[in-house]
Amino acid sequence: MVHFQAKSGFTTAQSNEHQRRWTEKGWECSNANGRIDRTREHLNFEIVRGGRVQPVDKSRSIPEKFAENLRLRGIKDPNAKYGDEPKIRTVVDFIISGSHDRLTELAFGSQKIDFEQGADNSVIQRCPEVEQWAKDMYDVLCGRYGEENILSFIVHLDERSPHIHADIVPVVDGNTISFRKLFAGNDKYEYRQKTLELHDAFAKANEPWGLERGDSVAVTGAKHQSTEEYRRDLSSQCTQLEREIFGKMGRLSELDSEIRQAETRVKGLRTMVFNLDNARQTVEQELDRIEAALRSDDLDDATKAQMQREERGLNEKLQGLLTKLDDKKDKLRDADDKLADLKQKLADTQKEYDDYQEQLRSAANDVSMVAVNKVGSEALWAVIRDFSRIPVDKLPPETQAFLQDSFIGEMTQKGMNIVVCGALLSMGMVDKATTFAQNCGGGGGGAGGDWGRREDEEEREWLRRCLAMSRRMIRPIGQKVKR
Repeated sequence: MVHFQAKSGFTTAQSNEHQRRWTEKGWECSNANGRIDRTREHLNFEIVRGGRVQPVDKSRSIPEKFAENLRLRGIKDPNAKYGDEPKIRTVVDFIISGSHDRLTELAFGSQKIDFEQGADNSVIQRCPEVEQWAKDMYDVLCGRYGEENILSFIVHLDERSPHIHADIVPVVDGNTISFRKLFAGNDKYEYRQKTLELHDAFAKANEPWGLERGDSVAVTGAKHQSTEEYRRDLSSQCTQLEREIFGKMGRLSELDSEIRQAETRVKGLRTMVFNLDNARQTVEQELDRIEAALRSDDLDDATKAQMQREERGLNEKLQGLLTKLDDKKDKLRDADDKLADLKQKLADTQKEYDDYQEQLRSAANDVSMVAVNKVGSEALWAVIRDFSRIPVDKLPPETQAFLQDSFIGEMTQKGMNIVVCGALLSMGMVDKATTFAQNCGGGGGGAGGDWGRREDEEEREWLRRCLAMSRRMIRPIGQKVKR
């Protein structure tokens, strides 16, 4: 099984998921459903330049690796000019997997894995076969897209089925990011051909490992994840992010309180150092005065003895002041260091808090759109059903004229046909859409060989365009679409 998806950037949350780059709190929230076996997390590995296997490097996130990859190659991020709303597809996320039984055998051999939540599988060891299988998959991506374009290649062995997450920046001609040129091609036919060739390459590489190619999703109609499952996952993600945000808010409050206390301590120590330093200067000035007086020949023995006693007392006092001053200066340096450390932790925690807020907004928007699409779909079909029951010939002439050739009129008569044809177009299946439209009595013309989604086109605009084209194709030849 090979699935890839183009993305306009890569979030820190997605990176943390791939790298298992979580805090203890993050582990607790991310694994609330027991999907990940933490006792097997150490078995995960990644493949880096030269096909070298190593433990997952968590020192840098995938977005950081993306930025460094572009910087070292002198490539400008095309999404930089869009700010918080990136539009260009700059990262392609691959998921590579296969038969659960076969991949589990490659990863663990005859060792028995306890898949129950909370089970201890810490004694399980990774088999070298799964590393070699992963290297073969790595070679396929290198051969097709170039090793320099691979941002990360991580193999997860801590979930139910072993699988690979590979992330690629689609750079062509050495300095241009273009998903269309590297993956999609000039039209849907070329995109389909490139995708088939990719699956052919993976199928060939998997044959020696006893992994056979499955049927195309376009043929089987299978879905990797239902809308309801997707909604539940997003809702769970929102809940987890809210927990993270709540935890970060508490930590921000704690750090703010600690910083205020540290600032008060620093201020107090600085006052002490200032006062001790003034006292030292006063004693030193008095000692200078006494030393100058003792050098005089006009002093009688009694006065001289008295001044010598004062000198000894002042020296003792000075020594005590210097000891206290050194102590307070040391404490002040420690307090300054602690304050600086707390302020850095505050800045880091604030950044994490802001990141989680942004991820929550994004996830919440996704959840909202799922709900909106589901409710909107039901509303649409309810309207179509109601209109289809209306006896059109009983309506006033002006209403009949309005409905004739209008979108709402067409949807009441051929709504399902228009939707199915539009869905085929959105999947790039222009030939099937044309045949389907003709079988429904339509002309089938309109969507030529260059039909496809534009590189900078938003999904909703693309779907609306598919729907508009579907209306043209479903209509009989010679009839115009009334907007």
